Amino acid sequence: MDTYGPLNDRLNCLLCGMEMFGMIYSQVANPTRSDVLFRENKWKHHRKAKLEHVMVPSREVEEADFAKFPSMWSCMCRAITKGPTAKYSLSGITAIEQKYNHPYMIPKDPNMARIGGRTCKLQYDDRFIHFYAAAITKQPSHLRGENIGYAVHAHCWALLNHIISTALVEKNMEKFVRAARKYWRNHESWGRDKDDELSEIEDDDSESWGSDDWSLRSWKLRFGKYHPGFRYGCDIYKNPLIVPKVQEAIEKAIDRASKTEAKSTQLRCSPVPLEVAIMIAERTCPIDYTPADVMDTRNMLAVWQWKLPDGFWKRRLKEEIFIELNSLREANHPIDWQTLWLDLMGLVSDREWYVPSGLPNRERVLGFMTGIKSNFFEMK
Repeated sequence: MDTYGPLNDRLNCLLCGMEMFGMIYSQVANPTRSDVLFRENKWKHHRKAKLEHVMVPSREVEEADFAKFPSMWSCMCRAITKGPTAKYSLSGITAIEQKYNHPYMIPKDPNMARIGGRTCKLQYDDRFIHFYAAAITKQPSHLRGENIGYAVHAHCWALLNHIISTALVEKNMEKFVRAARKYWRNHESWGRDKDDELSEIEDDDSESWGSDDWSLRSWKLRFGKYHPGFRYGCDIYKNPLIVPKVQEAIEKAIDRASKTEAKSTQLRCSPVPLEVAIMIAERTCPIDYTPADVMDTRNMLAVWQWKLPDGFWKRRLKEEIFIELNSLREANHPIDWQTLWLDLMGLVSDREWYVPSGLPNRERVLGFMTGIKSNFFEMK
C-alpha cells in the first residue's frame, strides 16, 4: 500500500460515535495487557496460569460489570469487517487500543471473546482476522484490496438488540452499515478534528460526537475541573448497558416478591376505593417529583398497603430507558413491580446520582440507534 498518512481512520463506535483511545478517567492501565482484565473478578482465576490470553464466550463480556476498571467497557469491541471479496460480517470481542499504521486483530467467531494479552503472533492464528479501521465517509484508495472494519462496543451491540434484532441486522449487515454511515454523515459535527475541538471548547456550543479522553488528568491540566463527557449533556464514558444500581433494584424487587407472596394471606384490604387512593397518591407524588416525594409515597403505600395501577408509574418514569424491564416481563418472573418503580424513581430523582450515572448516556445512545434503525428500514 502506498500512503503518506496513517493507514487506519479514526476508530469510532459505529453505534454510539465515541472515539476509542483506550482507558479513561486517568486509568492509565493498558487495556490490552493480560494482567488488567485478569484482575476483574470474572476472570481473575486465570492469573495463576500466567496465560497471555484466554478465549471465553462473548456473553461473558456483554454481561460484565468491570468493577476494577469501569471504563474498560469502552475498550471491549467487536468489528463489522469486510474483505476484498467477502461480505460484511460480525466479529468476536477483544480489547482494542487505537493504532495508526498496524491492523487490528480480532476473533472471527462472534460467539467468542479474547481476554487480555498482547496481539503479537495473532496474525498466525486462524481464529483471528485483521482489519484496518474504515472511514464513515468515502473509503481512501490505499485501503483497496485490504480487510476493513467498523468498530462497535460490545456493550453497544448488546444494547442495540433492545432496539432492533441483531439477528436481523446480521442477515442484512451491508444494509445496516449503509444505514449507520448515512446517520453519522448527517450528524457531521461528531467527527470534527479533536485538536480543533479542544481549542474551541470554551466558546463553541455545537456538539462534536465521538472524541474520547484517554487521560482525564491532562484534560484537567488544560481546562481545570471541566469534565469532557458532560459537554454532551451526560457522561458519555459511563457504560450505557450495565447500570449496577438498576440491577440492584431489580434483584431487590424479585426478592421482595418471594417474601410478599409468603405473607400475602396476612395482608389486610384497604377500605379506601382505588380511585381515591390514586388521587391521594397523585398529590403526594406529582409528575415532577423529588426524592422527598418518592419517600413520602413509599411510606404511604407501606402503611395503607395500596397497589397502584401501572399507569400511575408509567406517567412518572421514562420506561423506555429501562431496557431491563422488557426481559423481566417476557420471563414472567415474580416481581414486586411497585417496589421496583419506587426504587427506580428514587434513582432518577436523585440528581447527584443520576447525572453522572450511565442512564443519561444510555438515553443518548438509544437515540442514535433509533435514528440508525429508521434509516435501516427506509433503505431498500
